[in-house]
Amino acid sequence: MKNKVKVAVVGIGLMGSQHLKALNLSKKAKLHSIVDLNKKSEIHAKKFKVPFHSSSKELLKNDKPDAVIVATPNQFHEKHTISFLNAKIPVLLEKPISDNILKAKKIIQSSKKNKTHLLIGYHRRHNSIVTKVKKQIDSGNLGKIVAANVMCWLYKNNDWYKEKWRIKKGGGPLGINLVHDIDLICYLLGPVTHVQATASNKIRKYEVEDTAIVNFTFKSGTLCTLSVSDTIVAPYSYELTAGENPAYPITNQSAYYIGGTKGSIQFPNLKHWYNKGERSWWKPIYHKDFNIRLSRFTLINQIDHLCDVVLGKAKPKVSGNDGLQSLKIFDAIIRSNKTGKKVRINR
Repeated sequence: MKNKVKVAVVGIGLMGSQHLKALNLSKKAKLHSIVDLNKKSEIHAKKFKVPFHSSSKELLKNDKPDAVIVATPNQFHEKHTISFLNAKIPVLLEKPISDNILKAKKIIQSSKKNKTHLLIGYHRRHNSIVTKVKKQIDSGNLGKIVAANVMCWLYKNNDWYKEKWRIKKGGGPLGINLVHDIDLICYLLGPVTHVQATASNKIRKYEVEDTAIVNFTFKSGTLCTLSVSDTIVAPYSYELTAGENPAYPITNQSAYYIGGTKGSIQFPNLKHWYNKGERSWWKPIYHKDFNIRLSRFTLINQIDHLCDVVLGKAKPKVSGNDGLQSLKIFDAIIRSNKTGKKVRINR
């Protein structure tokens, strides 16, 4: 592509660094500049031969990019994102949209006021496997979706918890691992009306939970159970099965199971289960394997999608309102765990 979309990255932490790599591999985008408070991040600017700025304000005083990826800590999302939206620069904002609902609403209001696109970085939606599952559900091949079961089981060793914030509230698997799964089940199954959650810290006995079960009720009537734990040695988590991140070994298992009145589907090890002819538990059940390659390029796909949005070729796949709904659901899960009650999601 001759005229690539120029994208700046703000915040060079774990995800910001991944976005730099993805931009370098994108055929539609190129890195415009880097913004970070930490001067040590200037090494990345030198590596990619782009300007380095110590603040968003400094970036906006210079040559403006076509789009910005904001990957700063959650509590700073509002400040940085609104500054770019006010400058009419489209923003891809790392998940979650913010650290609280009020700030999230202000970000969305700024996007609407400035008529400037806001995309939220739930990159799993850009995986080809997820795209296929979505088509199977929407086509009616599975019939009416009745129930779903999602597992996020993995084991984090003691080194993970050397960072003290990870043993405090917000640092456990609910806050770290659950957010992507919330977005994905909403994308596949529709709006959530109620959640009920129970958490435990019985294994490590830290202040933060190490295991949780969340029950979701959807507007469609579908029920879903999601279990998350970082104390289980198992191959059943999206990270260990989707092949998106080379840092994780691939287990060729599934973590999502979605059942309907005509069939069921599992993924990321994608299989469609069904009866031939009469549907009955007395009849043989068959499965179809989908020959879809594991996608290691979802961040690149996400950046290419950002470029298409900037160029007017597409609408955001994950909108600000999508990000807000995920945040509302997460907030309800925390409240449910605290009170022991089912919590309604206000839309």
